Amino acid sequence: MKAMVCIKWVFIFAVSMMIFSSCVSSRISPSMSVGVPLKKGQAPNVGFQWYETGRTYYIEGIVMNNNEHDNKLEQRIRFVAKRYREGSLDPDKAWQKFASEHVISRKVSFRRYWIGAAAVVLVLVGLGTWFTVERNAPDWVAITTAPGQMKDVYLPDSTLVALAGDSWIRYDAKRYDKERRAVEMNGKAFFQVTRNEARPFSVKTSQTEVTVLGTSFQIDEKPTVTEVNVVTGKVCFTAGEEKENVILTAGMSAQYSMENKEITVVTEEDVNKLAWRTGQLRFMETPLDKVIEDLSDYYQVKIANQTKNEGARLTATFNNLPLEDVLQVVNQTLDARLVSTSKK
Repeated sequence: MKAMVCIKWVFIFAVSMMIFSSCVSSRISPSMSVGVPLKKGQAPNVGFQWYETGRTYYIEGIVMNNNEHDNKLEQRIRFVAKRYREGSLDPDKAWQKFASEHVISRKVSFRRYWIGAAAVVLVLVGLGTWFTVERNAPDWVAITTAPGQMKDVYLPDSTLVALAGDSWIRYDAKRYDKERRAVEMNGKAFFQVTRNEARPFSVKTSQTEVTVLGTSFQIDEKPTVTEVNVVTGKVCFTAGEEKENVILTAGMSAQYSMENKEITVVTEEDVNKLAWRTGQLRFMETPLDKVIEDLSDYYQVKIANQTKNEGARLTATFNNLPLEDVLQVVNQTLDARLVSTSKK
């Protein structure tokens, strides 16, 4: 119904605009006031047809003829100005006459409105989805180290992370210490976790996860093995697709083998696991093969033994010494020929 009313008034507005346009094109002065009377039912040939019902006049249609003589046009416009009174125009009758002759249906199709409404809904859904995804997207903070570089990092809850060379960690700044305390890592890192029983601390690697409340431990992720060493407190070490887990306490270690897909608890204490952190290497009747392994891991180089003295054992302590000095001591003590071949 509102649409029909709008069309009627657009129709009336168009009539008025065409009258105005004719006045301008014919240079008619708006001060003219003399009208030409018409007989009842008679229409001037200017595109208007007037009908009289009592003292009421209404307009039927519009077909302007811009080629008519100026005088006739002037007379007809004067006639309109003289006969028109406020409220005398009957838009309903004019519209009925116009609509019947032009086969205009009063039925309003709502198809376009449904299409528009659907488009608006799709836009709103799209905006809502984008806003939700954007709001939930992680805000990663990443810290990396180059080979041979070490770096201490304090997380927002004051947890200390000591990164070994060629390693990285990252955490979601939006959620860390708000919804959870979770970090991801690759390489080797030592953690001294601030205790918070309400928000356990977790570390994820590619294959494993360690969860703690407040403790200190180390994670060393290698291509085939991930190892956890607990210094203080207690941790839960989870690994594999079946989420196998073990509880480790202070002084305990465990390894997860990528090949065997299982966790093995290491009973022997390895005093050099934190040597990269403390700067101290200690050997107590240590087999030469284990000495070579620890030196290679500490200095991040490959070391070869060019002699056949596999049964030799070393007892010594090295504090922040260059590799060349350490190799010289080992070779002289064990009558060996250890040489560094290349970087790991």
